[in-house]
Amino acid sequence: MDITTVNDRHLYSATVRLRDPGRPEGSVELAGRVVRFGPPGWLTVADGPGEGSDIQLVPTAQVLAVTHLGEVDRPVGDHGAA
Repeated sequence: MDITTVNDRHLYSATVRLRDPGRPEGSVELAGRVVRFGPPGWLTVADGPGEGSDIQLVPTAQVLAVTHLGEVDRPVGDHGAA
């Protein structure tokens, strides 16, 4: 599944810091991810914008920070209306 299938109008590159379920005081940092805020109550996180990237839905209660936020360019060949 290509993450643009989820929503190609609001994709961002970001670093995401999540609670570490194995360590109550710990966290896990995911750098260089593609994110979308939604569906409500969730953060959609992908390894990259192209086909074959792993996509996860993370409950916002598990998200500690979203940093280095920047817009993701549309994939080459995508000429749909914005």
